[in-house]
Amino acid sequence: MAHTLNSPLVRILTSRKEQILWGHNGAEKWNVAHGAWDALPPLIAPAVELARSEGLTLVVETGNGTMVNSNYTARKLIDELDAKDALQVLWDPGNNCWCHELAYPDGYSELKEGYLGHVHIKDVFVDTPRATLEVREMGQGQLAPLFQPMADAMCADDYAGVVSFESVYHSGDGDFEAGFRSCVERFRQHFS
Repeated sequence: MAHTLNSPLVRILTSRKEQILWGHNGAEKWNVAHGAWDALPPLIAPAVELARSEGLTLVVETGNGTMVNSNYTARKLIDELDAKDALQVLWDPGNNCWCHELAYPDGYSELKEGYLGHVHIKDVFVDTPRATLEVREMGQGQLAPLFQPMADAMCADDYAGVVSFESVYHSGDGDFEAGFRSCVERFRQHFS
């Protein structure tokens, strides 16, 4: 399908996430979901090999409820598979807010040196203790002060991939077209 569409990137997501993958000082015994992370690389490895043989690149999205929900876990997966040539990160900094990974500079620093394959941009406000995610108008969420530093860093590092606007906002009325129109210019200001 990717060849038919002339698409060099193929988006993938990982399985559902266990909350605590690693621990120390007792947590490694009582709180960690033992074996959850170790099961992931063998599940992804055949897809990576297929992508290599087909001359394609997989991009694993940092998803809210997936095993790869941060740039840290995305890079860890790529490194464990020794797959930087065929697996990169589809960075969704809005999704990364759920796990409290600061988009810039922390999250971005994980992606330097060839790990970044694609970027989705939206603005959000997360309230993890209340299990609530609110998509906000671009520039009105917790990513607002980070968009320009992120864009500047990608430019300085000669990122040549796509930065896409993920149009999932509406003002409460269900009108996604109006939500798109209220956000797209601010997106262009930062990322064009």
